[in-house]
Amino acid sequence: MKNLVIVAAACSSLALGGCATQGGVIGGVAGATIGGVATGTVGGALVGAGVGAVAGTVIEAHATNGLCTYRAANGQYYRARCPY
Repeated sequence: MKNLVIVAAACSSLALGGCATQGGVIGGVAGATIGGVATGTVGGALVGAGVGAVAGTVIEAHATNGLCTYRAANGQYYRARCPY
């Protein structure tokens, strides 16, 4: 049962992280795994995913001084202010 909770939590956090930054996705997956293992429930995994995603996004924004990396249509990468 715990394996099912972990898989469901990881999949849901990745789906929610589709419009987030890399730190948010990593935080969401880690939070979902920890929440799922600690509580053994899908609800705990979802709460962990949400908390982890927010924490990962905040930490990443602070670490990069509010700048995000984008890819232009010509394939070049550039840094600009994040939308959040």
